[in-house]
Amino acid sequence: MFSADLSIWRVQLARTLAWALLLGGWVGVGSLSQGLSSGPLQALSLLALWLLALGAFAALIGRLPLSRWLLCGLLMGAGLLAVRGLFVAGHGGGVAALLPALMAWALVIALASAAVRACRFAAQTRVPAPVPAAAAGAALAWLCVGDITDLHALGPRLMFGALLGCALLAALLPKRSDARGGCRAGLFVCSLPNWTLQGWRDPQRRPVLLASLVMLPMMCSLPWMVSLCRSDAVSPPAVLALHFASMFLPALCIARRPSFARHAANVCASLLALGALVLVTAPGASAWWGLALAHGAAWSVAWAVQLGERGVRARVHAAPLAGAALNAAFALALGLAASFIGLQAFTGWHMALGAVAAASLLVGAVRPSHLLQPR
Repeated sequence: MFSADLSIWRVQLARTLAWALLLGGWVGVGSLSQGLSSGPLQALSLLALWLLALGAFAALIGRLPLSRWLLCGLLMGAGLLAVRGLFVAGHGGGVAALLPALMAWALVIALASAAVRACRFAAQTRVPAPVPAAAAGAALAWLCVGDITDLHALGPRLMFGALLGCALLAALLPKRSDARGGCRAGLFVCSLPNWTLQGWRDPQRRPVLLASLVMLPMMCSLPWMVSLCRSDAVSPPAVLALHFASMFLPALCIARRPSFARHAANVCASLLALGALVLVTAPGASAWWGLALAHGAAWSVAWAVQLGERGVRARVHAAPLAGAALNAAFALALGLAASFIGLQAFTGWHMALGAVAAASLLVGAVRPSHLLQPR
């Protein structure tokens, strides 16, 4: 019994570290990209490359038989490469030096996913849902990055976080580590947008899928949103904490309530419509606060519900490369739009999501769907 409990704790700790590396890298490296780039197009092009590399590395590593020692060595090597790139970028190397750091960090996250998968395969019992581990990972990422507007302090924080995260993941690996198998990309299940057509054919499921499209533009625009929401009374770390709380606290509340799934479509549609309404009507920075709370919560509800859907186990072995390519193309399109019309590119996307969600409520398209019933 003790051994089974220990294996579960090992999986959850590995998930926590992997999520911390994902969110810390996305927020931290994204902030560095914005600070070192000449404009939003260049900054989001770097993020697009990072997303594409993440999917490519995850697809490759998911097909390789990795022993424990090889996975440990790759983790530490990739972490050191990321640290070197960040150091050079922060000491005059600029964007050219940041690109290798982006690629190395993408490799770190793909290897972290392989470490999570190895711990899951070694577990002696069923492992619970990853929501608490993801929330803990968000808290760790928040502690690591601190003030994302202070680029001089952000670089060393990211270096320390990358090395510590890789070392702890290596220490958590079971003695018999077998990361072979379908490219699960374990910590990414249901968290990134679902671009497949199968789910979108069900009109009653669309509000949940619409809500899953919120995270990508919000994370891409997070450095800009932090600067818009901050004030003399509210620090950048407090703004970032609010964003993370809106993304994970609702999921924590409903993760153990399978019956909530029948209401998820209505809740997601209402939150998306509310965010768009607040963005249009609220004055000043309060509009951005309202958007972050409403749309972050919508994504959180959608993510928690999709984790409990029937058939999720059949999707977790899907290769992430195609999805990563679409995510990268979407980030690049946002960068192109932002370079021409500014932040209206992001507000327009959120308003469009809210309008479609409101229309689905008005026409009565949101009804309990068999695809959203608890298992």
